[in-house]
Order: sequence, then C-alpha cells, then structure tokens
Amino acid sequence: MITIIYSTHKDSEYNSKFKQHLLQRSGIDNIQILEYINHNQYSLSELYNKGIKESKHNIIVCCHNDIKLEKNWGKKLISDFVSNPEFGIIGKAGSCYFPKSGVYWEKMKQTMVGQVYHHPKDQKKWINKYSAKLPFLIPVVTIDGLFISFDKTKIKHTFDETIGKFHFYDHLFCIPNYLDEVKIGVTSSFEITHESIGQPNQEFWESREKFVEKWGSKLPLDLKPSFIYTPIIKRKEFKKLGKIAIIIPTKGNVLMLKECVDSFYEHCDKDKFDVFIADTGSTNEEKKWIKENIEGIKLLEYDYYNFAKINNEVVRSLPNDLYEFILFSNNDIKVMNDIVTGMLSVFDKNKMVGTVGVRLHFKDNTIQHDGMVIYLKKENSSFLISNLNLHNYYNYSTTTKEVIGNTGGLMMIRKNTFENKGMFNEKYNSCFEDVELNVLLTSSGLKNYTCGECVSYHYESITRNEDKGKMTKEGYDYHTLIPVVKQNIDKIKNNIIII
Repeated sequence: MITIIYSTHKDSEYNSKFKQHLLQRSGIDNIQILEYINHNQYSLSELYNKGIKESKHNIIVCCHNDIKLEKNWGKKLISDFVSNPEFGIIGKAGSCYFPKSGVYWEKMKQTMVGQVYHHPKDQKKWINKYSAKLPFLIPVVTIDGLFISFDKTKIKHTFDETIGKFHFYDHLFCIPNYLDEVKIGVTSSFEITHESIGQPNQEFWESREKFVEKWGSKLPLDLKPSFIYTPIIKRKEFKKLGKIAIIIPTKGNVLMLKECVDSFYEHCDKDKFDVFIADTGSTNEEKKWIKENIEGIKLLEYDYYNFAKINNEVVRSLPNDLYEFILFSNNDIKVMNDIVTGMLSVFDKNKMVGTVGVRLHFKDNTIQHDGMVIYLKKENSSFLISNLNLHNYYNYSTTTKEVIGNTGGLMMIRKNTFENKGMFNEKYNSCFEDVELNVLLTSSGLKNYTCGECVSYHYESITRNEDKGKMTKEGYDYHTLIPVVKQNIDKIKNNIIII
C-alpha cells in the first residue's frame, strides 16, 4: 500500500531500528521500504527518483531518517488520500505562501501550517505549532521535506536533480507540481517528531539562489484560504442564564445591515435574543427600508455617532430586568454559526467572566480577531494594541482561551458587569473604548475569553472608513487609553507580552 524511501548515513543498528519503527507503527501490512545508504555522494533528489522507479505501490513517502511517527500513521495517511482524492501530495508541514526571496518561512506566523514536534538528544521535547489542528487537509503551495507523501499516478513532476543535494529538493518538487495544478495539502491526522533541528547552511543559500534564478518569475505564490473552519455548535438551554440584547449601531449600508441581522436569525436561537438597531444618520428612505425589510428588530434613532456613547445610550434604555447580557455587534458582521449558544456556554462553564469574543475573519478568510493583545516594547516602554493572529491563514484558535480582551465589534458581557464598570468611556472618538473596558475588567479580577469555536466574518469598518479625520481621532484615543493601561499595569502584567 505504501512505499517508503529514505536516505541514511547511519550505522546498520540505527537503520534497523528506524525501519522497524516505520513498520510496527504504520498500522498496515503491505509496506515496501527502500533504504539508500548515502555518505554525501548522492543528492536526495537522485535517491528519491531512484526510489520512485523501484516502488511497488502508488502511495510513496519520502522522509528524513530521524523522525518518529504516531501509531497507525500509515493507516491514517492512506485514509487522507482516500478521503481527499483531489490531493496528489500530502505533508506534515508547509506554507500557503512562497515569496520571491525563496525563503518559504518568510511569513512563518501568518502562512506556515502544520504541527511538528522536536526532540533532539538530551533536550526537552517541544512543538512547532504553525497552525491549528484542523479536521481537513490544509491546501498549500509547498511542503517541508521532513515528510513528503504523494500518489505517483497524480504527480506531474518528479524531483529536480539539477539544484543542490540536501536543500530545496522539497520545493523543487512541490512548486512545479503546484503550478501544474497538482493539489498539495498538510495533514494533522497523525503526529510526527523530528529528532534534530534543520538549519540553513551555505549549501542552502547557494541552492536558494539557483532556485530563485530558475523559478523566480513564477513567484510569489499565495494561496489564501478558500473557506473558514466553522464547527457546528449544538444548541442547548441555559436554565440559569437570561436573555441577550444585541445592539447594532448603523448608518446607511442597509443591505449589509440586513445580511448581519439575518445571519443572527439564520444561525442562532432567536428565542435567546432581541435585536436593537441604533441608527446614527441614515436617510429617511433608508430607515423606511430597514423597517420594511428587516424583521425582528427594534429601531432606535439618533442624530449623532459615537460608538461608546451610542451603545451606552441603548443599554440605558433597556428594561432593567429583561436582559442579563449585552452583545455588542458592528453592522459589518456576518455570523457563521450559533455564536449565541457558544458565547453563553463560556459564561455557563466559567466563573468571574468579563467579556467573551469570537474568532473573526476578514473577507479574504484570514484572521481579523482572535482575541486582543497588548505588547510592551522594551526599548522605549511604549504599548502596541493589536489583535492576536492578525492576518494569519490557519494559525488561529479552535477552542476557548483566556485573553486580555475582545473587540467591541462582536463582544458579549453581562449587563450588570457593563454598568458596574462604568460602561464605555465616552471620551473616545472612534476606538479603544473596548480596550479600556477589557483592561478594567482584567484588573478587577474578571477573565475575558475568546471562543474559537464561534465564527463570524467582520468586513471591518466599511461604514465609516472614509472619515478623513480618522488618523487624528485614533491618535487622540490612543493617548487617552495609555494612562489607563499604565495605571493598571501591575494588575494586568501577566496578560501583556513584552517584545
């Protein structure tokens, strides 16, 4: 079923143990092993191509000789190929992006995928987790040579023997196949451990130059996600938890607003919430359209816009005992699963909860928000406020995690908690009122969580991104926030990342 090819310079005892490891942990019986002794006289490409010619099976694995594989790895790999017949090449680590520089890890955090354990001799084991462990093959443009598997009937190119001995053979195999529409993927179905650490040497950089000379005209390659991973959240009743008021400020863009509201009703339990639209300047015609075409809402009209003040006003107008929770939402949100149940579950399972946020994606399916992060720069003691995993392709949370805060673009909080903390600070013009609130909650001992199971699109500031004074306002807001952060630094320092 599988032919395994590897090059080795180790002694016979090591090679015998490695061979037994591959066989005993594969979970299948029909395995051919092609072991080539190589004391630097052959390139990996030469030996892999020799192995392809001598292989008995269609599924081939070319791998390093210093790896350890999880039990039943072979059975799981076969299942990957059978379940994904459109894929021709499958690896354990790779990248969705290949730059003109030829250094494929150039955007490592954003575009590399897979999980690889490392366990060098006399060192502790650790993991390079380039992406979440996802229940599907992640499409990539190239994979790392640590473990390359392929169906030889589906590839259009074998290994290029003209460049280098031990570097770039993997990319010289993947890139031509990718460009000729052979689909390449990274699997999380089994675990792999590397017993050494690969490091670039002189040959690597020489091979890179030759690679770029040959393939540079085709670079960069960029394979953004074609969809976002959206788990199914089963609906459940919460006997001890009350109803939610969803508050959505808006101005114009009525079709976008309708898509937002409709997505809540499509994916979430409508009995758990009511929707309040805070209109801040739509035309009479637009407001008439909203009333006639968007069902299940209450329209509140205001003649100004300030995110903090508008949301505070709506909260103050709510009946005291009817709503236990507030869910703040921008009008450029599109809910993808039952985030209401998912967010309520966080309150149900945890004590001392401040805010709960969700995993938000840009329109191009990359990450917009996966929790809030505050960085403290050593060199000048300045602060940087950002979103975790910003612009990452597949490196995001799929479970609930504690964070320093969540974006007010889609954030749930208990109504009494919001009121007791003074609500949003109305001194802010356009941003950071949510950051201040989360900082104050954290400093008071509450915990903020991002629910990675809950997924939404955020088309980010489509309504107001034409504001010419935006930069000035954001600068003012930043200088309003920083004193609050500094005043609470001792209480939130465990949640701040020093860079």
